[in-house]
Amino acid sequence: MSGLDFKEFHWMASMINSIDAGMVVLDNDFNIKIWNGFMEHHSNIDSADAKGQNLFSLFPQLPEKWFRRKIAAVRTIQNQSFITWQQRDYLFKFDNYRPITGTVDFMYQNVTIIPLMSLTGQIEQISLIIYDVTDSATKSIALQAANQRIKELTRSSQAD
Repeated sequence: MSGLDFKEFHWMASMINSIDAGMVVLDNDFNIKIWNGFMEHHSNIDSADAKGQNLFSLFPQLPEKWFRRKIAAVRTIQNQSFITWQQRDYLFKFDNYRPITGTVDFMYQNVTIIPLMSLTGQIEQISLIIYDVTDSATKSIALQAANQRIKELTRSSQAD
């Protein structure tokens, strides 16, 4: 390997596989090139089974037209883009396993979409970083509900 020895490659691959965020790398045809441990754990799809699969075939419930537009925008601006749980609850419908936020069935997610340039300057792959934000999302939703209830109580007490 030029510029990168085997030891460096090994620890980088180990780090990518063990971070507490999902990492998916897609080629231009939306075929999966990288599927890290977070994605394995939450999707119950082994990395070896995911690699080479088309993302839309593996996740037919993923809104393909919407997602293709998001990726096209990233390619056009050649810069990263974000999807927050406020825009779309999740990209991948993973079960929620957190005991504190057990009131919801699925994992709320924020996603960063990163264009990956080749040595020629062409975008040949797209990286997705998926963050589990269920704890903060459920707290925010509960706070909004409480504030709405306070407004309703204030209005009803003013009417009396």
